[in-house]
Formats: sequence, structure tokens, C-alpha cells
Amino acid sequence: MIAKLLFIFLFPLTVTAQDSVPVQFQPDSSEVNVRTIDAQTLESLTDEDVFDYNEVAENPETLLSRIQQWFIQTLQWIFDNPWASTIIKFIFFVIFGLVFVALVNHLLGGNLTTSFSKKNARQSVSLNVAESELSKTDYDELLQRALAENLYRDAVRILYLKAIQQLNKKELIAWKPDKTNHDYLRELGSHPSGSFFNKLTTYYEYVEYGDFKIDKSGFETVRDVYHKFQARADS
Repeated sequence: MIAKLLFIFLFPLTVTAQDSVPVQFQPDSSEVNVRTIDAQTLESLTDEDVFDYNEVAENPETLLSRIQQWFIQTLQWIFDNPWASTIIKFIFFVIFGLVFVALVNHLLGGNLTTSFSKKNARQSVSLNVAESELSKTDYDELLQRALAENLYRDAVRILYLKAIQQLNKKELIAWKPDKTNHDYLRELGSHPSGSFFNKLTTYYEYVEYGDFKIDKSGFETVRDVYHKFQARADS
């Protein structure tokens, strides 16, 4: 029993003593050959671009490639996000709808809005007047009779027909029974009287087809526009 206790206490001391023995390394006896390069070869190598480490590398990306990369990344982001894709589709349909409405409006001669409204709107209507009536009717006499009876709505229509008569005589328009007032506006184009004829057309359509009430003061405003139109049509 005593022998076992002595072994237990003395064994760690033995191991420690063994660990403290220094390790012996064998010296390296291999032969070392030092290689050198001559000055001429070194100079020739330094002249080559591949060994020029001071040169700043050019950026291979151009502005166009960056834009293309940004566009592709944006598209990828849009299609990866359901809500963004929904917004893009909505914008597309809105643009498509606006283009469609503009096309229909063009085919209707610029009067799409008036196709859905009967009041307070400009309408493109055919003036139902025979050619013989337009050229021979004395609108001045008709105007005096209408004013004498305070028929200002009729007076506005008479002034407008008188303007059509004058433009036809000046050959600024080619009057036909099936033409509309907006056809005559297009025929006038950039003529000096065009802007005032456009105003007359507005007054005429609002009064004739928009149930717009007009009194003596309102008629005087229309007649003032007619006089300005007449002066430019005669010039």
C-alpha cells in the first residue's frame, strides 16, 4: 500500500523532468545557391508595360454600360417586387388609355367631350343653310329685326352666319352644307381672322346648343368680337 502511494506522488515529478529536457535540432546542411540578374536584363524588364505597377488601370466600364446595368437592375427589382410590378402595369394602362382617348378625339375632330354632354359644351354642328340662302340672305336686315324684338339668341346666330358668308365670299373657306364650324376653323388655319372666328364659334355654340342665356350686354360682347373678326377678314 505504501509502495502505491509513493508511485502516485513520484510519477508526476518524473514526467515533468522528462518534459524539461531541451529539444535538439539538427543543423541545415543543404547548399544555398544565390542567383542574381544582370543590370541589362533588369532594365529591359522594367521597360515592359506589364511590369509598370505605377500605371493606373483604366475603368473598363463606359457610361453606356453603366446605364445598361442600371436599367437591367431596375427591371429586375421591379419584377422581383409584386407591388412595383402592379404600379408599372397601372401606369402602362393609364398611358394606353390616354393614347386611345386622344386617338378617338382626333377621329371625332376634337369634340370627344361634347359627345357626352349636351349643355355648356362646344359642339361641332353642321349649319343647315342652303347655298342660295347663304349667298343671298340679307343678314343685316335679319339682325335688325331680331334686335328690335330683343331676340339676342337669334341675333348671335345671325352674326355667326354673316361671318360664314363673309369668309365664303373672300374664299377663305369653301362653304358646303355638310361641313361643320370646326371644319371652317381648320380651313382658316393661321389667318389673322382665325382667332376671332374661333371666339365667335364659341359664343355661337354655347348660346345655340348649350342653353346659355344671353342678354343685351352679352350680345354686345359678341358683336364686338365680330367687328374685330370683320376687320381682319377684310384686311
